[in-house]
Amino acid sequence: MEKSDIYLQRSGTREDVDAELWDDISDLHLDLWRSTWVPMLDHTVRRLQSAAVPRENWPQDLHWDWGKKTDWSRSLLTLQRFAITCGGALQGLTLVNLTKLTARLPSQRGKDLAYIEFVSTAPWNRPEIAGVQQFHGIGINMVRAAIELSRNEGFHGRIGLHSLIQAASFYSGTCGMSALGPDRHYDDLDYFEMTPTQADAFCRPA
Repeated sequence: MEKSDIYLQRSGTREDVDAELWDDISDLHLDLWRSTWVPMLDHTVRRLQSAAVPRENWPQDLHWDWGKKTDWSRSLLTLQRFAITCGGALQGLTLVNLTKLTARLPSQRGKDLAYIEFVSTAPWNRPEIAGVQQFHGIGINMVRAAIELSRNEGFHGRIGLHSLIQAASFYSGTCGMSALGPDRHYDDLDYFEMTPTQADAFCRPA
């Protein structure tokens, strides 16, 4: 397993902080997920239940079990996992599928792409869970990792994903991906794609 040096931004000060992007999810990462993420997520569920918040207003990924997702994906060569750590803490996890879909945008139709199955950021980086946000940049770095994987596979940076409702504005606005609308074959979740040109623009230094 290899790591790449990346940067996150500390919330409030916006100072750059050294972090690591790992090209797999290790058992140590899963131990950190179980010991640090899961208690906060469980507490969030209890808080929402106690406040009688309707389920449709809960964070939509509270039920994701990264232990099961990692175990399932390890036996499949077409699935690539990533993890982000900073200061010894687990900050983000993602799973990318290299064979699930081909591009749907007219200019790219039928071409291979890297499909982002799941992306999660640590509870303390999510204001809707923690109230404050410790770091910015986890999602951006995960998208960049998927783009780089796409390029390495000869897909020229093309990526695709189905977005949870609460994340759609991130993919359309921050990432500049093309929205193709709800997918009736995928729980009516909005489907997004990124072309090679969009990938180049997204990865270009500010």
